[in-house]
Amino acid sequence: MSSHAVVATVRRIIGVKRVGHTGTLDPSACGVLVICLERATKLADYIATGPKTYRAEFTFGVSTDSVDVEGAVTRVVDASHLRESEVIAAIHPLTGSILQRPPAHSAVQVGGRRSYDMVRRGEEVELPLREVTVFAFTPVHFQPGRHPRLLVDITCSKGTYIRSLARDLGEALAVGATMTFLARTEVGGCRLDAAITLEELAALGTVGEAASVLQSPDAALRYLPAWDLPSTTPAHWHGTALPDAVSPGLYRVYQQRRFLGLGRCEDGTLRSVVNLFPL
Repeated sequence: MSSHAVVATVRRIIGVKRVGHTGTLDPSACGVLVICLERATKLADYIATGPKTYRAEFTFGVSTDSVDVEGAVTRVVDASHLRESEVIAAIHPLTGSILQRPPAHSAVQVGGRRSYDMVRRGEEVELPLREVTVFAFTPVHFQPGRHPRLLVDITCSKGTYIRSLARDLGEALAVGATMTFLARTEVGGCRLDAAITLEELAALGTVGEAASVLQSPDAALRYLPAWDLPSTTPAHWHGTALPDAVSPGLYRVYQQRRFLGLGRCEDGTLRSVVNLFPL
């Protein structure tokens, strides 16, 4: 189901016109899709910018042209010699700030055209390297065999392709690899174990009845630092002076525990980026 279809379904179920999502998933993937309602739609781009966590399975000794199970198999080798210690050692260079090449079968645009459309037309596509950050790359379970499987948990920055990590890990081990499962388990502070299905939402009905499952708009922005304004600060807080010790950057802005929106500290001044309660 496409993210657009999810938005349309949510809009129909609870009767709210302003509905948005914070980032698509590959067709073969599952997991968390954060949906924003009403004023919170202003935050969608900033939620999408935050870190994301995935659980993935990589299968070694099998390569496909799309680096996942949707693609055509291009290479099969016996990888039964692989040991868990070798795989874990090869993971280390793929953590931290790295340069990664997105898969050709991806939505990355080249001259205004989607890369996957160009590939489907038989065109050769090699996308440029991009800098991404892999904050954590944690092995969960290794299953040996002719085509060993590795279950991992990965926390990464926006724009990171888990398929590319599978490909690069397989190349580092000289056997190739493909991603055979992917679930997004967290976006910002929104976790899979707190998510609900569309069927569960439909059972709740209107937005009033669905209030029990709604989260505060700042729930998926916990990756950002917070700043509390004094109670005397006016509602139009754009331009508020801050102490010199406050670091430049983007902040969640609160006043008496009420989330007001997002502000950016520049030259000792807090400038409104998203004000959820404008005058």
